[in-house]
Amino acid sequence: MTRNKLLNTAILICKFICAFYIFMFVLFTALFIHFQISPNSYKGANFDFTTYSFKIDDSWKVNNVNGDKLEDKDVFILDKISTVSTYIIYLQFSAILVLIFLCTKEFQKIMESVKSLKTFQTNNVISFRKIGKYIFIIFLLTSYTSIQFENGGKSQIQFSFTPLLFMLFAFIMAEIFKEGNKLKKENDLTI
Repeated sequence: MTRNKLLNTAILICKFICAFYIFMFVLFTALFIHFQISPNSYKGANFDFTTYSFKIDDSWKVNNVNGDKLEDKDVFILDKISTVSTYIIYLQFSAILVLIFLCTKEFQKIMESVKSLKTFQTNNVISFRKIGKYIFIIFLLTSYTSIQFENGGKSQIQFSFTPLLFMLFAFIMAEIFKEGNKLKKENDLTI
């Protein structure tokens, strides 16, 4: 019974996380639409480029037309971001939210199969592989950022190794469940 309570709790947490990511997607889409309708509402809001990942390229570009020295707070202002950059950021962030949502749903399917005592099934192997692929796509989407403003831009390539570790873990779990599936089939044949 303890195992079922723990699995039920894990499944419930997965459902809440999925609902949270749906809420985040709707909220982010509403902010994106509001920004497209009324960019003046964000006048004076600065863009912060703080990051804690390993960076390969961290290039800042300021287009100085008059020859005056421009401060970052004068260049990287949210209401002066280019339209193309807003769409790219929206699509990139939305894709990341959708992929995390899909990872959570696959994990929920695995928990439900374990709960119903169908642990070492081929579906779980496929689910872990899907999770690994989704996480690799997230790694690629978060590796490159390019934002263009009216008077400058920011491009950077950065690698966060955390998604790669999760991807590796998912593929290892897929192989463990694959071997468990083989052992289960061999055990079923001997009986």
